[in-house]
Amino acid sequence: MEMLKAMNFKNCQYNHLVAVEKGTQLYRQGETAHSFYCVKNGLIGLYHTLENGKESLVRIYKVGDYFGFRTLFGDKKYHCTAKVLMEAEIIKITPQHIDSFFLENPETIRFLFQILSNELRDAEDRLAKSAYLKSLDRVIDSIYFLTENFPDYHWTHREIAEYAGCETETAIRITRDLRKKNLLS
Repeated sequence: MEMLKAMNFKNCQYNHLVAVEKGTQLYRQGETAHSFYCVKNGLIGLYHTLENGKESLVRIYKVGDYFGFRTLFGDKKYHCTAKVLMEAEIIKITPQHIDSFFLENPETIRFLFQILSNELRDAEDRLAKSAYLKSLDRVIDSIYFLTENFPDYHWTHREIAEYAGCETETAIRITRDLRKKNLLS
């Protein structure tokens, strides 16, 4: 389904958010969900915060990606915080009545479930890697994934560490060692 087709969702209200600044939170972990989103331009990070305040970058959304809809299917509370990583243009989609939205948009629901299935598979793959890969391998894997898939964004050591599931200091040490060995530019 193309992003333009999103404008044809039935029983929805649309807000076109233009020039949303880096660092803006679109929604916060624990807030009640009423909407989901489509990235028209920019980059969005999905962060989960533990009770001790430690934050993890769990997913990244780019142009054409939909996010925030899992909550509409579940407990209605966002499980993460969505933050703008690069200035963004976003379509905010708010179903007027969730039951009508499901009934009147079967192709959309199927499409969103495909996205959900892919995201679950990716999350399971990352979880499995975190169980058996050393920090070095996870950091290298994360650097490769992030720079290959999102080359226009300058990834910080903190973001790399969060995505790799390690401490920032570990990511700094590993990237410094890789640079010394001319394995990382």
